[in-house]
Amino acid sequence: MKKNSGSVARYISVLSVFVVIMLVYVVVLAVIQINGAKRPVEDNPAAYTRTVTVSGLRGEIYDRNGVLLVGNSTSYDLLLEYGAIPDTTSELNLVILEIFEAIEATESEDKLCEDYYIFHGTYPRLHYVEALTYSNSPEYEYLVKILDANGLEEPQSVDELDETLDKLVDKFIAKYKLDPALYSPAEMTTLLRARYAMERVKFGAYQPYVIASDIDMELVSYIKEANIEEATLKVSSERHYQYPGYASHILGRLGKIQAEDAEYYTRLGYPLDSYVGTSGCEKEFEEYLHGQDGTKEISYDADGNVISEKYITEPISGNDVYLTIDIELQVEAENSLRDTVNSSSLPYSESGAVVALDPNNGDILAIASYPTYDLTQFGSQDYFNSLLEDPANPLFDRALLGEYAPGSIYKLGSALSALENNRIDRSTEINCSQVYPHLHKPTCLGFHGDINVVKAIGVSCNCFFYELGMQMGIDSITKYTMGLGLGVPTGVELPERTGTVAGSRFRDENGLTPWGQGDDLSAVIGQSDHTYTPLQLGVFVSSISNGGERYNAHLLHSVKKFYTGETVVEYTPTVLNTVEFSQTTYDTLIDGMEQVIKESPNLTAYFEDLEVAVGGKTGTAQVSGKKDYALFAGVAPLDNPEIVAVCVLEEGVNGRYAAIPVSDIFKKHFAKDSVG
Repeated sequence: MKKNSGSVARYISVLSVFVVIMLVYVVVLAVIQINGAKRPVEDNPAAYTRTVTVSGLRGEIYDRNGVLLVGNSTSYDLLLEYGAIPDTTSELNLVILEIFEAIEATESEDKLCEDYYIFHGTYPRLHYVEALTYSNSPEYEYLVKILDANGLEEPQSVDELDETLDKLVDKFIAKYKLDPALYSPAEMTTLLRARYAMERVKFGAYQPYVIASDIDMELVSYIKEANIEEATLKVSSERHYQYPGYASHILGRLGKIQAEDAEYYTRLGYPLDSYVGTSGCEKEFEEYLHGQDGTKEISYDADGNVISEKYITEPISGNDVYLTIDIELQVEAENSLRDTVNSSSLPYSESGAVVALDPNNGDILAIASYPTYDLTQFGSQDYFNSLLEDPANPLFDRALLGEYAPGSIYKLGSALSALENNRIDRSTEINCSQVYPHLHKPTCLGFHGDINVVKAIGVSCNCFFYELGMQMGIDSITKYTMGLGLGVPTGVELPERTGTVAGSRFRDENGLTPWGQGDDLSAVIGQSDHTYTPLQLGVFVSSISNGGERYNAHLLHSVKKFYTGETVVEYTPTVLNTVEFSQTTYDTLIDGMEQVIKESPNLTAYFEDLEVAVGGKTGTAQVSGKKDYALFAGVAPLDNPEIVAVCVLEEGVNGRYAAIPVSDIFKKHFAKDSVG
């Protein structure tokens, strides 16, 4: 009995303990569940976080009518960022190999950034690239810096190069734990290449290592599906040109910040890996176009899954820039200029320029230089080299930087000066017997007899203007021509040259042969030392055609907020100078320009399809050692000028050929008006 009773008691005791334990366990579970349900999700700490840069979109460029010229297309760069890499060297090696495996699997090797790896071949059979044999090459200079950072001395000769590079490879193997027993020869080569590139760019907290740029979506998807979370995919915008090959000289290019500009852009808050305008409107309107980068914090759990994303600073898009250019006129100008230069009628000409302006406000409607280039191909080194090697120099903007003798276009200024100084009036006649009878007896191209100023402009009589030069001297004429725009800045936003104003002052300041009266005869017809840009000639003729007001020539029409279209800058026409002259003088010059068209069957044919009256002035400029340059300036409509165009054809021989692009521009302009 007692034995049985003790057994039961022990059983009950054990059972009681078990029940108590179970109750405690249940209570603990309940508490955990209750507390867990109340805990906010954000209290669950992330395994790690990292900060990434989010690019602010660059503003776009439009023509005056809102037609997109330069837009943005999304692109991806593949890079390593310091904050995202693993903690250990060995783990980073594996990540590098995974990334390069992804690049190879998607056949994206062409997207690799040029990292200037110093070896050819596969480890251990490596041989150095030829660039290292030149001590003044950029790659040798980088190598010296890397050698110094690794405690190695610069080789004193090419013979020592192999030994030095072997030492560097040994340094990398030890420094980055590149055990040849752990990696295949191909993997060793990949790791050496990547590690060298990282040292070359000084990879660190403030300097990422860009592995590949503008990668395809196939590689983007591969990186994401393979869950290579240590690889950063930086989304950026790439410039997209709607009219490839057109307006290239004025639109300009983007490029990375250069060392000499680093301090300037750093003060403005630009990251050093930013792309900025390096030429053309991209550079001149950088302050409007540039977007501001933002930063985003991304949190991951222990498995590498994104659990949250938040902006620390929001990216800000740049503003849109609207140019004064009419892209339809621009395309017409470039096509006509190209076709004219390449026509069989001009066997000697290889280049030229044409500009078109609104004479009433200084808007540049079209501005072309030939030969030109295609901005969409600038990524090709072969293409860029071909431009550099082209003797016709397509990179040179002849419209803004080319300096040309104006030839007989200058006679408009000479006539204006003589009329305003009462040296002649509309009815004054001067005899032309084809040879001017004074000084060195210069000649005229025709035998014109007694003619007045209107006829002299129309037939471009040299003898008539020789007499004006003899009476007045060139210095009294340049007072007017400079006021109207020759030899002074046009005000355009892009780099330009201001040319040379012929006269005694230029000769004296440059220690040249003293000016003589014979020089006056040459200068009064647009020869001698006169040189001006096509844009300056356009401003000059515009200033005459609008009655004497010289407007600031400009490309900026307006600036508007990205996407919203809200105007933040509106260009206001600016008068830089006013030259007073009478209505009689104005009418005389306009009639003379009308006579130019009527006196030439060729010019009449070029413009006969227009329903408005056109005036113009041909020019033929003599250039030492070359065929004559051809020039033409056109104005329309004559009763109320709204467009002026000037064309220069290098070695075009006869001014009438330069009228062809001008006539095509006018036809396009007035056809648009009639449609509108």
